[in-house]
Amino acid sequence: MFMRMWAVAHMIHLAAANHSRLDTPWNVAAFIMALALLLRPLDGRLLAGLALAQLADMVVEMPISPDHWMLISFVNLTLLVAMLVKRSFKAEAISSAFPAARVVVLVAYAAAALSKYNHNFVTAASSCATAIAEQASYGLSQVVPVAGVFFMGSIIIESSIPLLLLWRRTRPYAVRLGLAFHFLLSVSPAFAVVDFTATLYALFLLFLPPSESRRVRQRIGDLAHRLDLVRRASAHRVAAACAALLVFGLLGYASVRVSSALVFVASQAYLLCILLAAVTTRPEPVERQPIGRVRVMFVPVIALAVLWAANPYIGLRTAGVFTMFSGLRTEGQEPNHLFMPVVHLTSWQDDFVVIESSNDPAMAAAQGGRAGVPLLALRREAQAKPDLVVVGTVNGQRQVFGPGPGQQHFTPLGFFEDKFAMLRPVAVSSQRYCNNT
Repeated sequence: MFMRMWAVAHMIHLAAANHSRLDTPWNVAAFIMALALLLRPLDGRLLAGLALAQLADMVVEMPISPDHWMLISFVNLTLLVAMLVKRSFKAEAISSAFPAARVVVLVAYAAAALSKYNHNFVTAASSCATAIAEQASYGLSQVVPVAGVFFMGSIIIESSIPLLLLWRRTRPYAVRLGLAFHFLLSVSPAFAVVDFTATLYALFLLFLPPSESRRVRQRIGDLAHRLDLVRRASAHRVAAACAALLVFGLLGYASVRVSSALVFVASQAYLLCILLAAVTTRPEPVERQPIGRVRVMFVPVIALAVLWAANPYIGLRTAGVFTMFSGLRTEGQEPNHLFMPVVHLTSWQDDFVVIESSNDPAMAAAQGGRAGVPLLALRREAQAKPDLVVVGTVNGQRQVFGPGPGQQHFTPLGFFEDKFAMLRPVAVSSQRYCNNT
């Protein structure tokens, strides 16, 4: 079941992130390998090919790296290490990576929960949780006088899931809580994070014991085959795979709106089927899936995942590091985390610009001192927009950045900065500013 769900998670991301317009050798290869793995889920060579293609796509696309794509990358690294060390593509070699994959999930999810413990997130007026609720409900949440419920509920649930997954007795219930919570987060087309949810669905089910996983798989099959479309696709698998490539990989070239709608509807049907199968399958009280013994060969991958999650707290990048929609600010001299210490090992986050105005319409929401951004991020923007002008405050002094005379010019990024450093705008006032780019 994991192999098929892992393939689907890759396909949903590639379709959603590229608006069904695959355009590089890497994302085309990853999508085709995912389709092949979906057809032949017992072929470990296809899994290895998918992992390699995904990692190549991630490296090429850097510094852009969505949180779930990085989570997929770390899990794919564990799978490749297992197959390489075992010199085998068989199920036994692949399953030896699962304990390490579970630890990677716990690291990433705990990091995401930890990042929510900041002043902006726990204040209803400025919390990203409130902003997400308003966006997902098309503003209906504003008429309900319980704004604090959104950030409190988010913190409680996100903090509980990794803790409950650690305890064997509560593990099956934590899996179902995680499935339900993330389905609710992705169910609205106004806030469609189906790619992130599909990734977690595949990984959460790794925490179920084998017999329960088999019963959930059987239940998924029973539910899915009630649909005539699924029965037809199962009977003509190669034709269905070619149709999936055309619809989810290339249809965006004809119509992004239509392709995006199809990706959303198909993803929701898939996620709902899995959720219903899991919640209607009763956990066995006597059997619990252990985390498993993590072998030494996986320790470097887990350490790399921990280091990646620590990026914002040590003065490195702040985007794609498991801090999504948290409002966390580690930049400048006034970090907003409630208790985590911040040490800047580089100067990337030091020169913090509070934006007053700009000639870039994309920065309109951040103007008027509402948000700020490290100077390094503005230097990146200037590489794509040479005429960029930004008026802002740096360390209490008003400065004008731009290409004109008398303006402070943006210096080009070095290779490592250009490839690795990705820093997002953050709120600097009590006004809400929620940005995950």
